Amino acid sequence: MHEKYRRITEIKAQTDELLTQLSEGEHRSLDVWANNLTHLKLAFGTFSPFMSDPVFLAWLKQHDAVMVSEIAMTGRALMALQNFFRVASKQF
Repeated sequence: MHEKYRRITEIKAQTDELLTQLSEGEHRSLDVWANNLTHLKLAFGTFSPFMSDPVFLAWLKQHDAVMVSEIAMTGRALMALQNFFRVASKQF
């Protein structure tokens, strides 16, 4: 469990950094911002094997419920952005 927790903590730090860049960073172009979003989506996808492991997820909820909540909120933010792009693409 501790090795999985170490790995998920690394992924979380990476996704947090990318979220900070997306939300607070000064971007030279929309392409740079979109590239950061792509990297966030890819990094977030690496959570999947851990979050789909019911034994590990139960352990994580017991030992670091805040991390579970923050991972879920990152997922919701990504879903909101994807929905925005879906709606926006229909407008043009």
